[in-house]
Amino acid sequence: MRFALQCYVDRELYEAVNAAAEAAHMSVSQWLRLAVIGTIEGQSEAAFRDRLMSHLLFTSAAADGLLMALCDKDIRTRVHAAHGKRLREYRERLAPSKGGD
Repeated sequence: MRFALQCYVDRELYEAVNAAAEAAHMSVSQWLRLAVIGTIEGQSEAAFRDRLMSHLLFTSAAADGLLMALCDKDIRTRVHAAHGKRLREYRERLAPSKGGD
């Protein structure tokens, strides 16, 4: 579930936030969310997490697009199956270490 946060600001602050969001290639909402998380959790961690997620989403979308464009239409299905297998194996390796904590 998501909740909205809202506040009113003067023109100067609005323009500064809007410019910062544009410079970061984000919507104002995305930029504000990251700024709030950074204030609460620490700027470097929040910025790193956002940057990493941005790269992962881009890579995932690009790879999926390339797989759909290939002549071998079954390769996308095989890649998804291999990914699922590797993800399960990875999570199984992590499970014992989390249970022992």
